[in-house]
Amino acid sequence: MTTSAAPIFPAAPLNDCEYAKCFNIFKQISSEWQAMQDWLREDFIPHRDWTGPLAILSIGSGTGDFDLQLMSLLLPHWPIQTYVAIDPNLKHNQVFQASFRERHLAIPNFQILSQTFPSRPLHQKFDLIHLTHCLYYVPQRQEAILGAVELLKDQGCLLIFHQTPLGINEIQRHFLKRAKGQAQEMFSSRDIYVLLKKLPISFKFDIVDGVLDISACLDPESPQGQQLINFFLECRADTLPAAFRQEVIKFIREIAFEDQGRPVIFHPVGVFSITKPD
Repeated sequence: MTTSAAPIFPAAPLNDCEYAKCFNIFKQISSEWQAMQDWLREDFIPHRDWTGPLAILSIGSGTGDFDLQLMSLLLPHWPIQTYVAIDPNLKHNQVFQASFRERHLAIPNFQILSQTFPSRPLHQKFDLIHLTHCLYYVPQRQEAILGAVELLKDQGCLLIFHQTPLGINEIQRHFLKRAKGQAQEMFSSRDIYVLLKKLPISFKFDIVDGVLDISACLDPESPQGQQLINFFLECRADTLPAAFRQEVIKFIREIAFEDQGRPVIFHPVGVFSITKPD
């Protein structure tokens, strides 16, 4: 599974609308979202002794799908007084705001801030902060993690959900720099683990199993498959030479295996849990 060193002219990055469309397709082929909910329900919530009401901060909230699931899992156990979401993608924020309104959830203080993190200071502390699949896009990752820990209340918890070196990260290691001209987003749970070990922070690490159904990716004529490859490589890879796209498809086929008659690749999620001491 080697790749040619031949240079490829960098493809254009995805704009907000293109990324949102690709992300929606990705969610349909991934089992990780259900696996993350199961982890929260079975391994996280039963071990929290919050008294409530809770204040929660979501960094990199995207379209809010995970946040809405998290709210629904927490509300039967604790009231949520404040929920703050931060994301620079305006299209995603509009989708999240509309979805929240439709749910009629009992959260009196809900707001979405269209900004990066860390950016403008937040003048409050939180019981729970989560960075869910967002550290790829944060240039100052150590500053972001330390900044999030600083915003925790005593006994508050920071959760980081992030891709492992398996799955999409494998594809990115082979093709991202050639497709995009740079590989700044190529960042896995292994890198977070190394980073946290250097910091004065105690953490727990877990891995949540997940797979991606890559049937569409193996069809060069599939519009959905092309958009998934765009999502994997963070750019308009569908505009690159056909030979390059065929090379990507060949690699995906090589790392895939069959699960109940469908081709899938492993895509587990790393979970870091940091509790702020008293």
